[in-house]
Amino acid sequence: MKRIYNKFKGYTLADCDCKYCLYYGGKRKGKIICLADGCVCADEIRKAKENSRRERSLYGG
Repeated sequence: MKRIYNKFKGYTLADCDCKYCLYYGGKRKGKIICLADGCVCADEIRKAKENSRRERSLYGG
């Protein structure tokens, strides 16, 4: 029997940064250029925000 100690619990906010996105077109004059019509990572970003809020409320950080 195998045990998985570090199960995937979702993305963090650092993982959802635009510079890691496939559609990231760089920055110009301080604005991020996205090659997609809308953010393709919106669901992951929302879940990461919820998880960070939950962790802060649990651990008081």
